[in-house]
Amino acid sequence: MNWEAVGAIGEVLGAVGVIATLAYLSVQVRQNTRAIRGSTLNAVTQYQQFELRWSADNSSEMRKAIHTPDEMSEDDIWKVSEMLTAFFVARQNEYSQYNDGLLTDEDWRSREGIIRVTLSIAWVRHWWRTFPKETFNSGFVERVEKILGDVDSDFAETMRELEEGFPEPE
Repeated sequence: MNWEAVGAIGEVLGAVGVIATLAYLSVQVRQNTRAIRGSTLNAVTQYQQFELRWSADNSSEMRKAIHTPDEMSEDDIWKVSEMLTAFFVARQNEYSQYNDGLLTDEDWRSREGIIRVTLSIAWVRHWWRTFPKETFNSGFVERVEKILGDVDSDFAETMRELEEGFPEPE
């Protein structure tokens, strides 16, 4: 056997090795991406649970914002405003995660639904319109403005219906 044949066999084996390595790396990248997405969704869910607890702690202030905003004290306004700031910062984070491919379309649509419901509160719409937009990145502000344009329900009315009870099924 001559050296040219040995060299050719070595090149073929090297090419097979490169292909095998690329296939292995491709599998690893996919598994890593799934793990990162799962971790991201878990972190988002945990924060939303925290938000729910925080909103429960501020429920009287939030109920005033929904039903009797004219009766809100300065402290009520401060608490609800802080809660909304944290809420929108969290949604901006989720929007960034979505844009980076770490949240699925379905996951982001559910977050948009949460934004839509929140913006259906008249006081929240006023808060959003007057809050400094420099607090958020421009892409997120544009997205919220689009959602705001699609808001077609009144949360206060929905809450009144819930408080009165559900209608009997027909």
